Amino acid sequence: MVVLCVSAGCATRAPHPVVFSFALMGDQQYNPYEEAVFPQLLDAISAEPVDFVVHVGDFKSGSHAPCTDKLYLRRRQEFDQSRHAFIFTPGDNDWVDCRRDSNGHADPLERLARMREIFFSDSRSLGREPIALLRQSHVFAGDPVLSRYRENALWRHHGLVLATFNIQGSNDNLGHDAASDAEHAERTRANIAWLKFAAAEAAREGMVGLAIFLQANPGFEESAAKVSRSGFAEFLRAFEIEAKALGKPVMFAHGDTHQFRIDRPYLNPLDKKALANATRVETYGSPFVNWVRITVDPHNLAQPFKIESGEFAPAVKSD
Repeated sequence: MVVLCVSAGCATRAPHPVVFSFALMGDQQYNPYEEAVFPQLLDAISAEPVDFVVHVGDFKSGSHAPCTDKLYLRRRQEFDQSRHAFIFTPGDNDWVDCRRDSNGHADPLERLARMREIFFSDSRSLGREPIALLRQSHVFAGDPVLSRYRENALWRHHGLVLATFNIQGSNDNLGHDAASDAEHAERTRANIAWLKFAAAEAAREGMVGLAIFLQANPGFEESAAKVSRSGFAEFLRAFEIEAKALGKPVMFAHGDTHQFRIDRPYLNPLDKKALANATRVETYGSPFVNWVRITVDPHNLAQPFKIESGEFAPAVKSD
């Protein structure tokens, strides 16, 4: 079982450098075939010597998939079948796009609130061997706004700081109506505060670097002009500032556009310039049923991240 230290004082002690691996996944279970194969995928990862699993959201299709409590509870039960600790951050299909008529025309903010109750009710991960997580709601307990974001989590493992962020596809819920625009502005403030906290933790003596996880592809394949007008621009500017100031290796991991991709170095979507100490990785997504193995070597202070396909082969092929 993974043993983690999440209190502020623990991070001041230099961790013992141990090479470890974890699984990255997301954007699965979009259709009946993927639903049927998902338990095989989870079993395959459970059989691997990884320390934990990170799911970057979108556990259903964005359309014609109602956002019901029944589905949320089923996904929680499925994720809890993971042998390894399972850290989940929500995707736009899971709450932002619930407003679509084909998804039941639900209120996205009410659905996000319900997800917080079902998936993020305590300070532990999901999975059969859950690990302790430090939630933004705990760190900023005295702030009436920042304390709402209990889906944003942080943990430390063998010198690496890892953190999840509620940042979504569908332009991060911006541009739908006044209420959604206000929600986006507040959540962006919360995400940037969480990023600064995570970067400060990674800057501590003995820490190797930082890995962040979110659903959205914030525009790596889009034009810089388009990204600068998007709902991601403010966070991207903050990320570049924090990554540069940190100086240590940083990994930016996401889903959303369903292609396994690695950019080394990270290319800032706002100006397409390289950020030398950062790496971008996107996980597989529907219709590709697979996962990504990330191995972290704390001894390699220049580039600790080795990223490769999980090479999952389903027992039953799609038609």
